[in-house]
Amino acid sequence: MKALSVTGKGNPGSDPGIIKMIEVTVSPIKDNEVLIETRSVSINPIDYKLITGEVPANGSFPRRTGSDVSGIVVEVGAAVKGLRVGDKVFSNAIRSGPMSERFTVAAGKVSRMPANVTFAEAASFPLAGQTALQALRDKGNMKQGDNVLIYGGSGGVGSLAIQFAKVLGAAKIVTTSSSVDLCQGLGADVVVNYRNETVEEKVGETKFDVVFDCVGGIDKYKTGLNVMAKGATFVSIVGDGVSISKMIPRLLYRKFIKSLWSFKYDIFFTSPNSQDLDTIRGWVEEGRVKPVMDQAKPFAWSEEGGVAFFNKIMEGRNKGKITLTVKEE
Repeated sequence: MKALSVTGKGNPGSDPGIIKMIEVTVSPIKDNEVLIETRSVSINPIDYKLITGEVPANGSFPRRTGSDVSGIVVEVGAAVKGLRVGDKVFSNAIRSGPMSERFTVAAGKVSRMPANVTFAEAASFPLAGQTALQALRDKGNMKQGDNVLIYGGSGGVGSLAIQFAKVLGAAKIVTTSSSVDLCQGLGADVVVNYRNETVEEKVGETKFDVVFDCVGGIDKYKTGLNVMAKGATFVSIVGDGVSISKMIPRLLYRKFIKSLWSFKYDIFFTSPNSQDLDTIRGWVEEGRVKPVMDQAKPFAWSEEGGVAFFNKIMEGRNKGKITLTVKEE
């Protein structure tokens, strides 16, 4: 069986040989696992950060990579319920090496994929979708009628966060992006084109109950403070765009002063689970949420395709999600 694997720590875009197609074996499944034949995969910034070392990663080299995936169940463990051989599924299978022809993953991270999308479209949802949902619903404690500000509305997470905020009943959704038409089409009430506008200028007296940062940078945090309502929550999946060692003292300081300034600050990593995937599947099948794909054609299942795949996500200019097809439908 073949898998796109990481051969060492480095930059997939500039270090030759970091991403290689190698032969691997599939471990026997455990009672709580399923074996999936991969159809499409998608990656997120966390995937390349685990390779460059920006986020610590355990294990020796070579090791398999990937996070978002769609495919078909080909074997189920003895204790697995609710999934059967032949089911079309999607999963946030980070650290399970889904960028391979087959892989095993805990059944609790897998759900049946939406019936009205392709495998490539299904692979665009899991990690980005769970991140957006958990940021707004769980960390941001978003309620119906809240005003929501999203930094980076055209990216993989932001494009779903706009749609989720609308489904969850936001009164006003403001986002930052140079892709104004895209974000408005997803449900944003106001789009701040960061190339020539500022949030403060564009929103006037509007105050926000939830600020969700998908971009990073100290400027996003400072601007957020200027437009947040009393008791609001600032949620980031990026922080200030610095290393974890530098971000930790900043995080501790913000958590210390938040009570004095009457706001909440949270930075978090997504928790994979099938329940959130069930929720997302329902919204997609109801037509309330749609996939946002960056490219018309997925990247190819090859070593060259894998390198180009990582190069694309590392550029940071994708509009929506990018995918790679492992096996044609």
